[in-house]
Amino acid sequence: MSRFALLGAIVLGGCMSTEPTDAWRDRLDEPESTRSRPAVWQAAGRSVEGRAIEIQTLGMGPRRVLWIGSIHGNEREGSFATEALPGAFLAYPGLEQRVTMTMIRDLDPDGTAIRRRGNARHVDLNRNFPASNFHPGRDRGFRPLDQPETRFVYELIKNDAPDLVIVCHSSQRGQSFVNYDGPAWPFAARFSRISSYPVVHSNELDSTPGSLGSWLGHDQGIPVLTLEFRRGTDPARAWDETRQAILSTLAMR
Repeated sequence: MSRFALLGAIVLGGCMSTEPTDAWRDRLDEPESTRSRPAVWQAAGRSVEGRAIEIQTLGMGPRRVLWIGSIHGNEREGSFATEALPGAFLAYPGLEQRVTMTMIRDLDPDGTAIRRRGNARHVDLNRNFPASNFHPGRDRGFRPLDQPETRFVYELIKNDAPDLVIVCHSSQRGQSFVNYDGPAWPFAARFSRISSYPVVHSNELDSTPGSLGSWLGHDQGIPVLTLEFRRGTDPARAWDETRQAILSTLAMR
């Protein structure tokens, strides 16, 4: 049984939005030296309403990275980066031999379908992880991992044991920035230096009980880098602003 089929079997068994334009999709058809092959996505899990949660894995290196293209359905600013990154990854000299990167295209396809922050049950998936600060609630789930989407990424992380997790979000603070949890300061510092996105520390933000960063970064000690694109930023511009920073961060030893 393939790794994707095994993972699917495990999973299946068990903000006001300013809408960015989708015109960026046309750019993915343009010939670019950084796109050596198109992205090949495979369904590995299912949402509440049965939509596919798609993933792909690139590279064969010893360092393992997990990329999550979006976790909230109304935060699509990282969508171009998620589609363009596979080609840029493969074109970056030596990266395939140093890094194995697993990508989740969109963890909340039901929310994305209707441009809503939460999933089909109105649960904010980024409040449903088994963090020590989890608080139950109608919009957070009544127990950790009681949503199929969070169970999926939980099993993926347990199976893959990533050394770094990068998550795309969007922010209504009026600027793009990078945030981090756990021992991810070196990654945040390099990303900030190359992209000019400032680092905003977690103590400057609202508390995030049950978040991926709280569980992985604070409880598990796994570096989590959060790319907070300014809400409403064109996704192609977001990629242009961060492409070199993303690749350089992935290449860190």
